[in-house]
Amino acid sequence: MTPGTVDPLDPHPEDDPVGRHGGSTAPLPVTVDAVLSGERARLTRATVPVERVRLRKVVVSYEETITVTVRREELQIVHEDVAPDGPTLSESAVTPFEIVLHEERMVVDRVVVPVERIRVTVDHVVEDIDVTTTLRHEHVDVTDIPAGRTDDGVPSLPRS
Repeated sequence: MTPGTVDPLDPHPEDDPVGRHGGSTAPLPVTVDAVLSGERARLTRATVPVERVRLRKVVVSYEETITVTVRREELQIVHEDVAPDGPTLSESAVTPFEIVLHEERMVVDRVVVPVERIRVTVDHVVEDIDVTTTLRHEHVDVTDIPAGRTDDGVPSLPRS
């Protein structure tokens, strides 16, 4: 090897304190680095509509019975004995008179008045939920293959 070149098996031959490169033809141990990857769960929150609610006023009719006291006038005739020297029939029959009788009747009138105030609010409820997902990761299987054999167990031929 010429100065300034790097051996492909050992990129730093000058760092060899043991002296393995002292002309030996034995293969050098090779270090192989591998980066293993794995999945990680990354959770984000998204706000999505789940329900639409409409507030609608509905008029409901119902019957209500209320007892009210009413008055009316009735004609009442009071009979009195007449003294013998009182008016005669012919004198009182000359002037007829009328009496108008009255009564109270119920007049139903409906008035719309506010009876209740409704307020709709949205509450934000915070709760903890468990999220389960399947994650994958890489791992390394190291198989020790005896010298002179291949992966499938068949003896290999020596290289020349």
